[in-house]
Amino acid sequence: MERNNSLKVLHSPAAYDDQFDEYLRSDNSNITRNDFPPNFIFGSATAAYQFEGAAAKGGRGPSIWDTFALKTPGRIIDGSNGNVATDLYARFEEDITLMKKMGFDAYRFSISWSRILPGGRCCAGINKEGIDYYNTVINTVIKHGLEPYVTLFHFDLPQALQEEYGVPQALQEEYGGFLSKKIVKDFREYVELCFWEFGDRVKHWITVNEPTTYCVNGYASCTFPPSQAISSAYVSALAPQSIDSVSDSPPADVNLTSTPPYVRSAFTSLLRSSSTAFRNGTNIPPHRGLHHDPKHLLSTFQSSNINNRNLYGSGPNTYDPKNVYTAARNMLLAHSEAVHTYRTKFQGHQGGKIGITLCCVWYEPLREHDKDDIAAHKRALDFSLGWFLEPIVTGNYPQNMIDYVPPENLAPFSQRESQRLKGSYDFLGLNYYTAIYATNDPDPQCEDGYFKDQHVKYQDHRGGILIGPVAGSSWLHIVPWGIKKLLTYTKATYNSIPPIYITENGVDEKSDCKLTACDACVDPVRVKYHQDHLANILKAMHDKHHPVDVRGYFVWSWSDNYEWTEGYTVRFGLIYVDFMNNLTRYPKHSAIWFTKFLTRKKILGGEKRLIANAEESEFEKRLKYMEE
Repeated sequence: MERNNSLKVLHSPAAYDDQFDEYLRSDNSNITRNDFPPNFIFGSATAAYQFEGAAAKGGRGPSIWDTFALKTPGRIIDGSNGNVATDLYARFEEDITLMKKMGFDAYRFSISWSRILPGGRCCAGINKEGIDYYNTVINTVIKHGLEPYVTLFHFDLPQALQEEYGVPQALQEEYGGFLSKKIVKDFREYVELCFWEFGDRVKHWITVNEPTTYCVNGYASCTFPPSQAISSAYVSALAPQSIDSVSDSPPADVNLTSTPPYVRSAFTSLLRSSSTAFRNGTNIPPHRGLHHDPKHLLSTFQSSNINNRNLYGSGPNTYDPKNVYTAARNMLLAHSEAVHTYRTKFQGHQGGKIGITLCCVWYEPLREHDKDDIAAHKRALDFSLGWFLEPIVTGNYPQNMIDYVPPENLAPFSQRESQRLKGSYDFLGLNYYTAIYATNDPDPQCEDGYFKDQHVKYQDHRGGILIGPVAGSSWLHIVPWGIKKLLTYTKATYNSIPPIYITENGVDEKSDCKLTACDACVDPVRVKYHQDHLANILKAMHDKHHPVDVRGYFVWSWSDNYEWTEGYTVRFGLIYVDFMNNLTRYPKHSAIWFTKFLTRKKILGGEKRLIANAEESEFEKRLKYMEE
């Protein structure tokens, strides 16, 4: 892009919605890196499918996300995919160099399972080119003085494993992916290869990213792969009134004749609901990929291959309320086996640490002094955070899940499984984005399954006042105090918990193709979001009753990227990516703020530059020019 005067005019952002006015007036702008301990880690984060691109390069095999996005593009808001994404595969050195120049200490990224094991298993062939690629990435990270934090599984299961498990061999009930116990052995084999190839340099491993997101979206709402179509249980939980109380007559401008009967009444209820009806709350907690727009949900459903054989090899799609709990159980067992393998075979001589990253919304009781709503708030936390953290801490599920989930759906752990799960982490990663109010729902009017089992209704306002302004995604309300409450709750509830890293925290805005790159880089909401969340993390670290040992903070995300079912319609990045013009990178105001924030106090005879005499890149020139 040619420089012109408009590039300089970045300090007068366009008018923002009124909902942000009060939010922007509160002030934590004086926070600095020096407010945190000297060894506190600041980093940025990416994930393989969302950033790498090069889907068919370097010997990579397809993942379930390739299949999902390419074969059912109607299930992605803009019909896009991650074939190219931000082309991190080819541009990683440029991006890593910039991370260091901005002052970050670490870089969190994930390994694409199917890039190093295209067939999912070692016996199907190890892709040396994939191994070499990640070796080069890790070496580049270290060369630039950054610490690699490596995630082993970030949603992109090899398609080959999903298909193999999905073809019944001896038992009709054998399904694909994490619904099969075979995944435990295969995951162990995959991570052992990673420990062997990369563990001499990687000292922080994350087994699984956001297992709640993967399981709920894949098997309960069925908005993510490996699902074939949105579940009727999800639609019924979104509908603000009983699906049985509505006639099977959709609005006049909608044709449901081709929609299967089992989901038609749920869609009818949803379509007949006015937009204000959602103000009464739904049984769906906020999560990635959540959309309230009924016509969008219907379009997504009708774009699915609902009448065809399942894309993942397991025959015609059927929703089973047990599946989400089965997948979660197998994911927990896979995690514990990975940790056991690392500790018994590698940790002693490699000297690294291993943990897991969980994502949790903060659920605030709607009526803060009402015992039923307080109990609902605890149930909501147990069905998200506790679902995976409790087994890792105690070896068992939260009591709320044992009490509320039908016993035939929640298989208990064996004594051996329980013992292996207990204590299977050296650190805990937490991803936090938003908060919502929770209230007791004694009789949920939705289909059986995960959403009904909780007996909780969620709403985004109290007394007509939103819990926080809405960001680019409808599920993301900006609630900085929620991260402090989540941290202190976690410490108080699981007292012996090891150090915590905030492995993701960030906010998005809608992607607006009418804005120039210059205008799109003006992001005061993101600057404020990070200032306020960092301030609340400090409060949690110094809490009088439950001080929390937080060791690091990773921004989501390094740059704009492919945001799963939202495609490229929203932007989370510190760095603006011009997807229409050679994926050129531009620093947003938030990147400039972080560069200043991450400046340490100058010490006489301080640290020498790790990359001496490096040529100034085009990006650095843009960065300097924007600061003028």
